[in-house]
Amino acid sequence: MNRIIATTGAAVLGAVAVQPALAQDGKPWNVTASVRTFYDDNYTTSPSQAVAPGAPTKRSSWGLELSPSGFYKLDWGQTSLNLSSRYGMRYYEDRTSGSADHSFDFGADFTHRFTEKQTLNVTDSFAVAQEPGVLDPGLASTFSRTDGTNLRNNFQVKHTWDDIIERWSGEASYANTYYDYQEDNSSKGGVGSRSALLDRVEHLFSLVGRYRIFDETGTELLLGYSFGMTESTSKDYIVGTVLPEARDSQSHYFFTGMSHKFTQELRVNGRVGLQYVEYPNAASADAALAALVPAEAPFQRSQVSPYVDANGTWDYLPNSSLQLGVRVARITTDISTSADAQATTIYGSLNHEFVPDLKGSLLAQFQHSDYRSPSASDNLFTTGFNLEWKFQQFLTLEAGYNYDRLDSDLAGRSYYRNRVYLGLRASY
Repeated sequence: MNRIIATTGAAVLGAVAVQPALAQDGKPWNVTASVRTFYDDNYTTSPSQAVAPGAPTKRSSWGLELSPSGFYKLDWGQTSLNLSSRYGMRYYEDRTSGSADHSFDFGADFTHRFTEKQTLNVTDSFAVAQEPGVLDPGLASTFSRTDGTNLRNNFQVKHTWDDIIERWSGEASYANTYYDYQEDNSSKGGVGSRSALLDRVEHLFSLVGRYRIFDETGTELLLGYSFGMTESTSKDYIVGTVLPEARDSQSHYFFTGMSHKFTQELRVNGRVGLQYVEYPNAASADAALAALVPAEAPFQRSQVSPYVDANGTWDYLPNSSLQLGVRVARITTDISTSADAQATTIYGSLNHEFVPDLKGSLLAQFQHSDYRSPSASDNLFTTGFNLEWKFQQFLTLEAGYNYDRLDSDLAGRSYYRNRVYLGLRASY
């Protein structure tokens, strides 16, 4: 819910590159095609040494990536619609079968202004992918690559109403996120498949009231409430005879916050509060969990956790910006004996224009995840750097490096991964 940023490097930076081109050319549409050669020293996101016979091991490969994309904007005055899509094919020289990965992203953004004070915004983001940062951007539920055709769809609708009464504004929103992983227990040969652990539907209903203190700085105080539900959709066992529905949850978020514009270039906003979570089906797992992990308590019935979502943006030069943020919340996890995870994520992005035809981007994210059963934690650090040189009106040379590192208390989970790429992008 409320995802932050994707940190998979190539996918994100490719998307970032499309829209500035639209602004510069003034066209309602844009088409882009890129070809890259890359080297990935751990495309299976596996530990350096196999933890058990037959377990995946660290493998490296050279490869080739092809990625066409397109963007189209329709504007009818009070109403606008933005459409974007991207297809990606990655060929790995190391593989003897199934040598190519295929991914697809589609986005739609519809906005309608009923009046100067009332606006409706509807967005949808659909992805087919194998990389965790694309399927689950922001607070990651899994840190491992997943083979197959895995789906994620996020739909959001929000209605905002400015100046309902003097200085008071409000918004009501609903978000729905659907996940469907191809790997089930029958294809895996046992329990605990990706489908069993991660197939779910997430709902989030929010009401937020805002009070504007200063017009000059856009300073607002806010008070809000959100209700979230996570419902498992798989019928496979996650562990032993425990069904995924035992981890279903209902969350109540109570928060306050503010937004402030220090200057035209420096803006901050944030929310802090509490997340109260209930697990209505947890009792159904007690007996099976007690037999599997007797030293640990069964799934909790409810718990209270901190909730934080804050970020700031500094446009320090024309076409150059810095963003920093932090988020704390409970999320779904791929650890089968834990109802969920308490995750804290710190993230940042830097976009810098050296000269009009030479730009660089740097993304970084750190996530700390705590699990109750077993008592353990994960630390994930991921970063990506991209440099692009527009040496001709329609052609851009790009190069980049991505690094991922997972340090886990759980055996057979830690890994590191390096990726480098060099490519050419054509845009029109």
